[in-house]
Amino acid sequence: MFVLKIVTDFASAHSLRDYPGDCSRLHGHNWQVEVSVESEVLNDLGIAIDFREIKKQTKSVVKRLDHQYLNEIPPFDELNPTAENIAKYFFDEVAKLINNSNVRVSEVIIWETPRASVAYSEPKL
Repeated sequence: MFVLKIVTDFASAHSLRDYPGDCSRLHGHNWQVEVSVESEVLNDLGIAIDFREIKKQTKSVVKRLDHQYLNEIPPFDELNPTAENIAKYFFDEVAKLINNSNVRVSEVIIWETPRASVAYSEPKL
């Protein structure tokens, strides 16, 4: 199995609804996003998927959240914008853009701070 990973980042603000602490107040993060893609198959060039394609599709999702107040944009206008929910959002949205019969998003890691992250993946079929 080949696992390819790209890293990008974005800045946004959020507040955690019903959280019993400081994070219930408006605050911001410089988020780091790691997207891992896996494939058992390589093309004629020996490539599973071009890194540029992973970056392009991930950045198209990043663009929706960058410099936004997450609580005001879907799905986080209803879904609490926790690091866990943001990780799943990236996983689902990038998977819609990248997954095919040979390549699939295998994991997304969201770094809320340089010392705190959440990984999201789904069971293999």
